[in-house]
Amino acid sequence: MEDLKKHRLQITKFGFYGLLKNLRFFEPYMIIYFLMNDLNLFLVGVLFSIREIVIYIFEIPSGVIADRYGKKTELVICFAFYIMSFMMFFIATEFYMFVIAMSLYALGEAFRSGTHKSMIMSFMDQKNIKSSKTKIYGLTRSYSLIGSMIASLVSIGLVLYLPEIRFLFLVAIIPYVLDLLLILSYPNTLNEKRDVKFSFKSFVKHNVDNIRYTFKTKLVRNAVFNSASYQATFKSIKDYIQPILITMSMGVLIFNQFDEEEHTKIYIGIIYAVIYLVSAISSRNSYRVKSIGKPGILIAYIWLITGVAIGVLSFFLDSIFVVGLMFLVLYVLMNIRKPLMVERIGDVTDSDKRATVLSAESQTASLLIVIFAPLIGLLADYSMSIMFVVFAMIMSIIFVGNLIYVKNT
Repeated sequence: MEDLKKHRLQITKFGFYGLLKNLRFFEPYMIIYFLMNDLNLFLVGVLFSIREIVIYIFEIPSGVIADRYGKKTELVICFAFYIMSFMMFFIATEFYMFVIAMSLYALGEAFRSGTHKSMIMSFMDQKNIKSSKTKIYGLTRSYSLIGSMIASLVSIGLVLYLPEIRFLFLVAIIPYVLDLLLILSYPNTLNEKRDVKFSFKSFVKHNVDNIRYTFKTKLVRNAVFNSASYQATFKSIKDYIQPILITMSMGVLIFNQFDEEEHTKIYIGIIYAVIYLVSAISSRNSYRVKSIGKPGILIAYIWLITGVAIGVLSFFLDSIFVVGLMFLVLYVLMNIRKPLMVERIGDVTDSDKRATVLSAESQTASLLIVIFAPLIGLLADYSMSIMFVVFAMIMSIIFVGNLIYVKNT
């Protein structure tokens, strides 16, 4: 493996990009915020579907823009959308206002997704350090998770002492402005403009060609669907720890000066912080997992382990220890698996199409979430336990299919 010390500055910048991006102080309390504004879990699911529909529509076009007209430029646009969405979430009081805020947020996600990972891959190509893909991506992702951990801890103090949860969205604007400035400091060689003049005909042709490439090339298609389906299931359930803890009786109130509702907010922040800390460690060391066995087999068995964890969770929803532990397991598995999948997609994809293929992966995940999110919301309103059992069964079935595919290729 190559010596990465001489590239430490830019790799560190890649890491701090993720750290600042993940200082979303509102994230541990997002569903709580929706519920406080009289939205039920079904409407929360509808909001998540709207988010994914917008991402689905703009995902691949955004990847084409990144490949053709400059990745740095696109990330600047993406952060403008994020900042506008935070402002809209802050003032939202009606469902339609949340729809607008979520749509702006989704535009930011669509313009960001795949672009920064593609910049990292381009940097590795330029510096001839391609064999370190998993190590570098795992390292930068660990920064992102540390950012999430910091956000979770800081958000505890913010949510207790700010007038309302909505102020968390305003505070989140600060690190996003700093991240925007960091992106502008990246070397221009990573912008990689391929078209100076915009041509709609050229834009459409390039878009169609890359969609065809993604879904007609067998190895690329299989890698995209494998990654997207896991991301979709993970994203569909990861934030349900919030409503679970809201309905759970806080048996132990360790801070005398706070009431039960405030303890719920504290416990949510602490659980998220621990989850992100352990996830950061697992992501940073994910490249070591490759020594255990073939990546394809490892990726398949992560489906099974995830299904088992969700199944256990469904029977112990009244235990804060089991709930916290199982969500920790889910995040660890996701952050071991993701760098492996990014390397896999990078290996089977032509270098000039990576941003588009990575965007296609996220777009496919978005389509699956659009289907799942409202149904999950309905199931969760009816029975949280049944919702998790259904997911455990689905993931076990996917594991079997995945294992058969790996053994036959």
